[in-house]
Amino acid sequence: MYDGIMREEIERFVAALAIPEDRRLVVRAELIDHVECAIEAARKEGRDPEAAAREALGNLEALRRSLEAVEPAFRISRLHAFVRGVVASLVIAVVIDLGTTSMAGALGMITSLAVAIACAPPRALDMLRGELRARRVRGTVLASVPIGPALTYVFTVLSGPFVVWIAMIVTRAFGGHTEVDAPWSAFSVVAGGYLLLLVEGLRARRAAEA
Repeated sequence: MYDGIMREEIERFVAALAIPEDRRLVVRAELIDHVECAIEAARKEGRDPEAAAREALGNLEALRRSLEAVEPAFRISRLHAFVRGVVASLVIAVVIDLGTTSMAGALGMITSLAVAIACAPPRALDMLRGELRARRVRGTVLASVPIGPALTYVFTVLSGPFVVWIAMIVTRAFGGHTEVDAPWSAFSVVAGGYLLLLVEGLRARRAAEA
């Protein structure tokens, strides 16, 4: 009885989700399986099946927001994010380089951050939060979260402009120009990026401990 009622509620919930049809089928199957397992376990343990089903299903409105927020991650690959990061890096590097003194201060900082934000994948912040909350995987030396599209974009934008500037410096050195000027605005994206990772990383850790 309870699993039938829950199934109908899941059907209505999934039908209203603003996600592609193929993803709806996956979400529907996962939710039904999750609820049915909870009901079966409750019956075996002598607990209330309906309460167990409700607990397993959780807050549907919060689940809706979560599912719709992370949906862009299923349509954006790491390659797509990397290309966006390369484009942002090229624009930032060229703007700071050609802007000379006018881009050495606050204007350069604001412009760099604006370019990084404008070139980011859709819902990049939501994807980043989801990636930082993912199960950690063990690497050769340390354990870390998997690198998804959002982290791919962030790390590309953090390092990309410096790769471009190094290439410019080397090219100009062959032409006899050896003077290097590094305005503080060149480090604005690095500072902003690592601050973002620090804040969201701490939030993800607190959420995991809660």
